[in-house]
Amino acid sequence: DETALAATETGHNRTETIITRRDMEFQCLGTSSGTPSKTRNVTGLALRGPGGGWSLVDCGEGTQHRILRTTLSLHDLRAIFITHLHGDHCYGLPGLLASAGMQNRTTPLALVGPPPLWTFIEGVMATTGLGLPYPLAFVPVADLAAHAVLPDLAVDAIALSHRMPSYAFRFTERAVERGLDIARLRAAGIAPGPAWGALQRGLDAVLDDGRVLRAHDWLLAPRKARTIIVGGDNDDPGLLLEAARAADVLVHEATYTEA
Repeated sequence: DETALAATETGHNRTETIITRRDMEFQCLGTSSGTPSKTRNVTGLALRGPGGGWSLVDCGEGTQHRILRTTLSLHDLRAIFITHLHGDHCYGLPGLLASAGMQNRTTPLALVGPPPLWTFIEGVMATTGLGLPYPLAFVPVADLAAHAVLPDLAVDAIALSHRMPSYAFRFTERAVERGLDIARLRAAGIAPGPAWGALQRGLDAVLDDGRVLRAHDWLLAPRKARTIIVGGDNDDPGLLLEAARAADVLVHEATYTEA
């Protein structure tokens, strides 16, 4: 199956994992609204991309405790995306940043969100004396197009409707692998061997009989780049309609759907 949903129970806390094929994984660290419950933490979602490492979308209070129940490491965290500045989406951020420093993280970390997010973080750092042993690079949502925040995923933001500025983040694969045209290779009498491996890596190959195989001629057409959209709070789902048509996975909040 290209897409699967799995759930595991960890004590009284539930962790849900949405897997898109084999190399993209979305893990829900919290799906409660406003305040946590006994079984659900406030918002936090982890995305593992095809290039390794992971990113965090929203960081409500207690998110780092939920991370401890997973195999995720703060050393492998590449970027944090905050959809909006209501506390259930960002109150856990200062503590998580501090914990990453106390674990001796030294690699840079990207932080993406609305402009007031940086004011919030600077204020916490100044008033609590928080110093980080790693560079924290802030990217306002409006400047996402000018920054390659993630090496394997292109990211852009879509404005939503909420009581304060809120956004959805769209993650799309930058590169798509192309499979070998195995049937055509066999029909041409080209047996499995080093040439197959070279072609799969996009390299031309020379056979023992002198024939030159151009990689482009022996690779299948690439599949569609996969896209995952994660939205913050939003009272107008129609704002995501066009973007969602081309998405493989859409994560949308569902609070107060009944009067």
